[in-house]
Amino acid sequence: MKHLLLNRFKGALLGGNIIYIDRQKVTPNQLVVETTPALMTGISRLISREKFDPEQWAKNVFIDIPSPEQALVAMLPLMLFFHDDRIKLRQMLTTVSNGWQLDWETCSSAVAIGYIISRSLTESFNSQAIITQLLDEMSNLHPLLVKELSTIIPWIGSANDRLFIDSSACLEDRAHSLQQLTQKLITNPHPIITSTVDAMYCALSTPEDFSVATRRADRRSQLSCALTGILAGAQNSLTGIPLNGDLATHDRTQWLIAAENLLAAWAGVYQFQLYKQGIGESQ
Repeated sequence: MKHLLLNRFKGALLGGNIIYIDRQKVTPNQLVVETTPALMTGISRLISREKFDPEQWAKNVFIDIPSPEQALVAMLPLMLFFHDDRIKLRQMLTTVSNGWQLDWETCSSAVAIGYIISRSLTESFNSQAIITQLLDEMSNLHPLLVKELSTIIPWIGSANDRLFIDSSACLEDRAHSLQQLTQKLITNPHPIITSTVDAMYCALSTPEDFSVATRRADRRSQLSCALTGILAGAQNSLTGIPLNGDLATHDRTQWLIAAENLLAAWAGVYQFQLYKQGIGESQ
């Protein structure tokens, strides 16, 4: 296994929390900071000893979610917890999206992001093939998302071909490519789909470099930055997040404890006392 599953959980949770302006300057992602109560509620409900009911989970978490952008981020605990069964994961995300009365575009974006995370966590990630696999396996995605994802397939391949070029020139070249891609997507009428596609392009075209992926997303929307950090964090794990980003994470200790408890619950070895001493005290 390339990265410990626990470190991938931690990477996804911490990765969405930060925005890299450049190599030195890191700032908190305000969208994730605002969504933290919902995320922590979602995690605590997943690791409780009660039988999991996605409809009840949605009701418990919904009170902390005022926007579709926050709703998409708030489904991250589900994406991690059900990562090993992509069919069940899609069902869970769809049920919760329906419970929150999200539109088809947002639900489809959640399914797409969850799929990429699942591939990373199950060590079956291939950046150049993953979009095609997603479109083949995940049925009933919104046609607009399917169209935009199909658009970025050759762009991801082209970016990966330039992966080992001189770093400064390569980063500038990728920035130009991202700008060109944005122009192609500018007519997209749904901002969440745009943010999802932007994030997937940034994360998949620089799959082994968390810093570059997130720096390329820095001038996109807060949602694009959050999703890029989540995807890049799941792929590169906590060990792939540069130290200045790791230490700059808002409520870092809370997130590390949450990741440990969520993984323990997924593995079936969760102890209630650990929760009381960890997440319970941080809320």
